Amino acid sequence: MAEEKKAVVTDGQDLKEKAKELKESGVTDVTVKLNTMNYTRYKETNDGKELQPVIDGINEAVNQGLHIRLDVSIREGYNDNEILDLLQLTFLHNYDIVFMPTMDYDKIKAKMPALRQLEPKEGEDFGEVDFYKYPMGKGRIGFLKN
Repeated sequence: MAEEKKAVVTDGQDLKEKAKELKESGVTDVTVKLNTMNYTRYKETNDGKELQPVIDGINEAVNQGLHIRLDVSIREGYNDNEILDLLQLTFLHNYDIVFMPTMDYDKIKAKMPALRQLEPKEGEDFGEVDFYKYPMGKGRIGFLKN
């Protein structure tokens, strides 16, 4: 029998302080809405909030054994220059980076050669996401189905 998953969605600002409590309450997965890894851009588009607390929160959530999913909205001319930076995270960490349908997926995929689409294993359901992975990657790249 598959382990039951319990997920929360957050902007990550207070995740560092709450990660242990989330784990203790049975949460298994944390989805962080994060549209940029650029400190200046983040501050400009998030009411002056800093990016560092989000990064610290993600790290603490991982330390607590929680699985991380980053929901990312890519917009051409805004943050599309960060696609490869996000992709690189999947080589270093067991994160799911899920792109929202805010930019043509073919344009995003064109910047990621050799992605291999994954098929769900028996008893596994990807739900609303098509997942891809690089053979040497730890994490997965996902595209929210339209």
